Amino acid sequence: MLQGAYPQAAPETVAVYREEAVLLASLLARTVQAKKTTQKQLREHFAEHPDREIFASLPGVGEILAPGLLAKFGDDRRRFPSPASVQALAGTCPVTKQSGQKKTVHFRKACDRQFRHIAQQWALNSLRQSVWANAYYQQVRPRCRSENHAYRCLANRWLAIAWKLWQSGETYDEAYHLRQRAIRSRLR
Repeated sequence: MLQGAYPQAAPETVAVYREEAVLLASLLARTVQAKKTTQKQLREHFAEHPDREIFASLPGVGEILAPGLLAKFGDDRRRFPSPASVQALAGTCPVTKQSGQKKTVHFRKACDRQFRHIAQQWALNSLRQSVWANAYYQQVRPRCRSENHAYRCLANRWLAIAWKLWQSGETYDEAYHLRQRAIRSRLR
């Protein structure tokens, strides 16, 4: 039964949908070509930007997330006076509400959802390229309600690092970052 002939459509059905299939195929071909053109323009514009090296140096960003991060950070360094302002816009940090002795922590819903998606994808991709990111994820994952929650926690850390690099104009150096983490852990 599984190796039998495929059922054939009625000739009337084929005639009705033939033109639509050709039209949809041509629309799909144009969409694919437009996407390729847009991606090429994105790479060209990103290559010309003065902050390109900062964002391209971040582990796991690739050729799509790096320009996305640059676009979300922008050119005006006064726009984000602290890492917390970037993290809040990206929705990676939670909202803490406190009244008297009652304290609750909630998922941040008011944010730039596209930025959150970019940050979480970056966090996921960084696991393959960054030793500390992988160690941090392994440490935080058991305490998180879901994988997405763990990726948001990692993205929150990454955004603080990206903000610092963006402010100083430096590129990311994993060895330097690991040394700084070791120094801070000894001081505790």
